[in-house]
Amino acid sequence: MNRFVLWTLLFLAAELLVSLLPFVLRKKRLGPWLRGLFILGKALLAVVFAFLPMAGPVQLRPVQPLLIALYAALLSDAAADLVYSLFCALRKRERRAGTARLLGLAFGLLFFVCGTVNMQLVRPCRHELSSDKLTSPHKIVFVADVHVGSAQDFSTLEKAVADMAAEQPEAIILGGDITDDYTSREEMEAACRLFGGLDVPVYYVYGNHDRQGHAEYARGRQYSEAELEQALLDSGIIVLKDAYVPLGEELLLLGREDLSAGEGRADIASLPNPAPEKFLLVADHQPNAFRENLAAGTDLQLSGHTHAGQLFPLRAVYSLAGYTCGEYAEAGALLIVSAGESGWRVPFRTEARCCYEVVTLVPEG
Repeated sequence: MNRFVLWTLLFLAAELLVSLLPFVLRKKRLGPWLRGLFILGKALLAVVFAFLPMAGPVQLRPVQPLLIALYAALLSDAAADLVYSLFCALRKRERRAGTARLLGLAFGLLFFVCGTVNMQLVRPCRHELSSDKLTSPHKIVFVADVHVGSAQDFSTLEKAVADMAAEQPEAIILGGDITDDYTSREEMEAACRLFGGLDVPVYYVYGNHDRQGHAEYARGRQYSEAELEQALLDSGIIVLKDAYVPLGEELLLLGREDLSAGEGRADIASLPNPAPEKFLLVADHQPNAFRENLAAGTDLQLSGHTHAGQLFPLRAVYSLAGYTCGEYAEAGALLIVSAGESGWRVPFRTEARCCYEVVTLVPEG
């Protein structure tokens, strides 16, 4: 079934559940404190339904779309309930169950449309960094978390890739999770051909989803790791697993194996920088090892993985645990965490916009 049709049906089912479950409470005259607690409870339950699909146990993956639909219905209903309750209190009017429900449906529809459209709009996020290691300007494009076939039409990716090429970068770095457990072999190969067909060097590092490590909770394994790597190589894409590669005369790229590889990921101490006089870019899917990578002499690390939370308010929740989205400076180095070109599991995004990073490096002074 088309992902948009399925997502619409799931959202409508969630709206129906939200309408039926508190039906008795809607007809009762709750005092302001009880009403406030009721609204807060719906909002907190929505946050739980957002957190579980994004960071919960892998065993929940078959029901993740339903959980996200319940999140959307509950959060929009809580917002509508709050607005209507405040309106009635200020105007000293009696609450009407029918009006409350209509307002809840209106908020839900608006939330649904905005979040669904937001997942299909991809924009560049621009950054500029100066360094005394450079004598001329350079431009790099970094794109992560495409999750081909998961949340976007392929035409959306095609347009985004054309826009990336129009930037005329020196290189494009694919920062992991270009595919995931739900990507078919055909979709994976089409994405490889799309990026490989660009007239610019393309480099690739693995993410935690690319190898379909939890495919048993999805549709089953669609391709092997060897088939993925062969498709990348056949498309002319350079795969980096804890390896350095020069980008012209002044830049050096270190592509890290993903943290999910466990013992397959090298210790940074075993990866001495072969050219410390060059500006070192590190591509590492997950941002967690930023401080570890500083030992290699990192000047700039490019990461993804977080999706900026994807679902409001997870960006704020994730920020309590570490790097979430944006720029972070430490020990003379900069970390850029991308919000991601797409999202995961459903075509719905309420936290940040889909983007790829356009990084301009200029001489200092």
